[in-house]
Amino acid sequence: MRFLIFVFTIGTFILTQGQNVFTNFEDTLCLENFNDNSTKKFPQKFNSLELSIIENGNYRINRIETTGRSIVYLKENEGINSFELKTSVKFSKSPNVSTGGIIFHSQSNPNRALFFEINNERKFRVTKLFNQQSKILSGEPKFLGWVKNTSIEKSGTNTLTIRTDKGYSDFFINGNYIHTIYDIQLQEGRIGLFAGPESEIIIDDFLVKTKRKKENVLGISTDNKENKDEPNVEFQEVILIFKAKIDKQQATISKLQKEVDKYRGMLNYDTTLVSRASFLESENKVLSFKLDSTTQALNQNQNRLAYLESIKEDVEKGSNGDLVLNLTSILAELKKENKSLKKEQVAYKNKNEQLKEDNKILLREIDRLKSLIEPQN
Repeated sequence: MRFLIFVFTIGTFILTQGQNVFTNFEDTLCLENFNDNSTKKFPQKFNSLELSIIENGNYRINRIETTGRSIVYLKENEGINSFELKTSVKFSKSPNVSTGGIIFHSQSNPNRALFFEINNERKFRVTKLFNQQSKILSGEPKFLGWVKNTSIEKSGTNTLTIRTDKGYSDFFINGNYIHTIYDIQLQEGRIGLFAGPESEIIIDDFLVKTKRKKENVLGISTDNKENKDEPNVEFQEVILIFKAKIDKQQATISKLQKEVDKYRGMLNYDTTLVSRASFLESENKVLSFKLDSTTQALNQNQNRLAYLESIKEDVEKGSNGDLVLNLTSILAELKKENKSLKKEQVAYKNKNEQLKEDNKILLREIDRLKSLIEPQN
C-alpha cells in the first residue's frame, strides 16, 4: 500500500510539472515575416520614449526610457483564448541587462495581462499583471521570478513559443519545454510583443495558429449527396485554379511593394531625425549667444574689479577711512556678482556641449539613413 501511495504521489508530481496543452492548432491566424509592411499588422512609431519600426526584414522595438515597457499589439486580433504563438527574438548588443518577449491575454490595455519574457543573461520568467498588481508565476520571489535556462541563446536568436488552452499555458524556448502555468482569471485577450526598460529586441517572424474550424473551405458543402454532383466538383476545381493565380499575383505585388514600404519607413524615421536635429541646432545657437553675453559681462566685471582693487590699495595708503569702507562694499558686491556669472557661464557651457553632442549623434544617424537610401536612387 505504501508503495502504491508513493508511486501515485510521484506520478502526480510529474504530471503537474509537465506539459498540459496537447491541442492541435492547425488554422493560421497570422503569419508575419516583416518583409512587407503594407499589411500593417503591427504599429510603427518613434518618440522620445520608444521606437518600433520595420527595418531590413525585421521588426525592431527599442525602449529608450529607463522604466516601463514598450508594448505593441497585433492589430488583427481583439482577443483569442486558445492558440499557439511562435516568434523569433534577438537582443541588440548592450552593456545593460536587456529584456523582452510576448504579452498575451491582455485586457484593458494592459491593466490585466500575462508576460513571457527572456533576458540576455539566459534567464526567463512569467509574470501576471492584474489590476496594476504584478504577480510572479515562475521561479522564486528573491530572484524576481527569473530562472536560468541553458536553452536560451545569450547573443543569438531565440524562438519563443506559447501554447494556451482552457486556462493552461505551456512555454517553450528553442523547441524545449520549460514551464507551465494555470490561470482562470485571464483566459483570453490581445496578443503582442514588448521590450523592457533600456532594451532593444529584434523580431524576425511572428506566427499565430488557432484550432481548426469546422467550416468547409471555400464555402462548398460537405454533404455527401452534393459532393457526388459532378458540376459542383468542377466548380470547386475552377475556384482553386483562380485562387492559385490570385495568390501568385499577390506574391508578385508584395515583392514589388517590399522595397517601397521599406524605404518609406526609413524616410519617416529620417524626417523625424532631421526635425530633431534642426530643433537642437536652433537651441544650440540660442545658448551660444547667451554664453557669449555672459562671458562678455564676466570680462567687463573682472576689468572693473581689477580697477577698483587698485584704487582700494591707493586709498588704504591715505587717511580717508569712509571711502575705503565704501570701496570695500562695492568690491564685495562685484565679487559676488562675478561668482554668480562664472556659475552661469559653466552651466551654459555644459548645456551647450551636451546639445552639440546630441546634434552630432542625430546628424550621423541622418547620414547613415541617407547612405542607405541613395544607392536605391
